[in-house]
Amino acid sequence: MSHDEYQAMPSRAELEQADAQGFVLQIAPEQGIRVSLAGTFDEVAMNGRFECYSLLLALPEGVSLPSEVYRLFGPEGQQWLLLMTPVLPGADGRHLLEAVIHREIAG
Repeated sequence: MSHDEYQAMPSRAELEQADAQGFVLQIAPEQGIRVSLAGTFDEVAMNGRFECYSLLLALPEGVSLPSEVYRLFGPEGQQWLLLMTPVLPGADGRHLLEAVIHREIAG
């Protein structure tokens, strides 16, 4: 896959407007699992030119994954490579992965 096929990370607002159930996490070549966006949270940006937020993905029940760089497919066919780390399970008991996004604000 070429670098050109990846999209820039969306803003937190854009991500929150996406279908929360429309994400797929690639866990092996030719193998993905459906994950859901469990939330986004403000983080501290380096300065006013940047936006920083974290996103949490809920894994299917009974699935847990290690810290790893994963390919995440968005609801509109977008693709991003993200370093994701497991955090405490969600209120429903499903395991969560977190990524922290630090992106320059367009404009």
